[in-house]
Amino acid sequence: MAELPEEVLIGEAKEWEHALVGFFVGKNISFRSLQSVLNKKWSSAGKFSIHTAENGIFIFKCESELVRNWILDNGPWDVWGVHLALRLWERDLPPIRSGFTKIPVWVRFMNIPMEYWTPRVLSHLVSVLWNPLHMDPTTKSKQMISFARICVEMTADRSFPDVIKTKRLSGEIVEVKVKYYWKPPVCE
Repeated sequence: MAELPEEVLIGEAKEWEHALVGFFVGKNISFRSLQSVLNKKWSSAGKFSIHTAENGIFIFKCESELVRNWILDNGPWDVWGVHLALRLWERDLPPIRSGFTKIPVWVRFMNIPMEYWTPRVLSHLVSVLWNPLHMDPTTKSKQMISFARICVEMTADRSFPDVIKTKRLSGEIVEVKVKYYWKPPVCE
């Protein structure tokens, strides 16, 4: 067995620290088509390169955290109507589709009480679905408070509720409406 020094592994992994891992849900998209479409959609954010891995997995290597976050914040993304599931690259994570037991899904939350418009309260509210990943810039800045757009890490085996009920300090029950930009297809 080849034993690699920890400092070498850590140093070499830095090359990928701003990368995203993704695959297309339900259909394969050719590398050439992918490159053409995403260059048009993402190039204004900065430089990135696309790398093909196995089993339909792509690695999107971004030049900076800023570029990577722009891609995540401005999703969801699709190419020719096919959803691109994206997640952060992590060290020691094999780039195979089975690593996608959890998928990031953009969700819109409506009818949110004013006092809930803080990152902490929104995170608690969203955690009913699963794990909140990040908010889009408009939600973060509270520029538009008619709805919040948050990317949530979800698993297909959990429910996708249309409403989240919550209780205000007054005891009033509020129904926050939930709309998913995309849901994983369910096998029957």
